[in-house]
Amino acid sequence: MSAYFEIDRENDKRIDCFILEQNQCEPHFHSNLEMIYQLEGETEATINGKTRTLRPGEVSIAGSYDVHRYASLGTTRAILLIIPVSLVPSFALLAKGKTFTKHFLEDGEAGRQIREAAERLVVENGRPEPLVSKGYAYAILGILSRELGLGDQPKTGSTDLAREILVYLEQHYLEDLNIEKLARGFGYNKDYLSRFFNSYLGCGFNRYLNLLRSRHAARLIDQTNQPLTDIAFQSGFGNYRTFNRAFSAAFGITPRDYKTSAARGT
Repeated sequence: MSAYFEIDRENDKRIDCFILEQNQCEPHFHSNLEMIYQLEGETEATINGKTRTLRPGEVSIAGSYDVHRYASLGTTRAILLIIPVSLVPSFALLAKGKTFTKHFLEDGEAGRQIREAAERLVVENGRPEPLVSKGYAYAILGILSRELGLGDQPKTGSTDLAREILVYLEQHYLEDLNIEKLARGFGYNKDYLSRFFNSYLGCGFNRYLNLLRSRHAARLIDQTNQPLTDIAFQSGFGNYRTFNRAFSAAFGITPRDYKTSAARGT
C-alpha cells in the first residue's frame, strides 16, 4: 500500500514489470514513468485529477511527478511497468519539458502491441540483460508517445498544490493534524481543501492520513517488539480503537493478527 512520495521508487534504478492483482494505491508521485495495462476486471485510475475506469485492453500512463492513484473495482489483474527516466535517456530528451497529452489509451491494436512488449518485460524482469528490457521499454514509450502525444506541460497550480500537500503530509503525519490545520498552513478554506482532496486526489483527507499512519505502524510492528498500544500512539493515532479500525481498513488485517503473522515470519 503506497500513499506518499515514493522514496523506494526513487532509489530503485531498474525497469520493473510484473503482474499485479487487486491494485489499491493511494495518491503518490515519483520521477519514474508508471504504466498499467489492464488484463482482467476494472481499475479506477486517477492521474492529475482525471479519472478513468480501466477495462481489459486499456492502458494508463503516469509521467514523471504526475500525481496518481489506483483502486480495483472487484477482482483484477494488470501489468504494472515502472521505468526510471534515467534508463531511457533518448525518451527523456524527447520529452524534456513535456508530458503526455492524454494519460489513457483505449483498447485497440496499439494496446495489443503494448501488451506483447509488456509481457516480454514480465519474463525479462530481474534478468541480467538490461539492454533487452530497455528495448521493450523504448518500444512501449514510442507507441504511447505516438498514440497519446507529447505536449508542453500545462501551467496549472492544481498539480503543484497536490504535490506540496503530499510532501507536507509525508513529513508531518505523526503530528496532531487535521484538515483545518492543513488548510491554515496552506492558506485555504478548509472546505475548499477538503473538496480538492476528494476531487483531485480521489481520496478523503482522513483516509489518506490514516493510511500514512498505518504504514508507519506496520513498520514498527515489523521492526520492534513494542506493545500495540504504544505503537498506536507513536504512529499518530489518538486511541487504540481508531488505530485498529484504520489499520484493518488499510491492510485487510487487524494489527494484532498482523503482529502474529510477522512473528511467525508469514
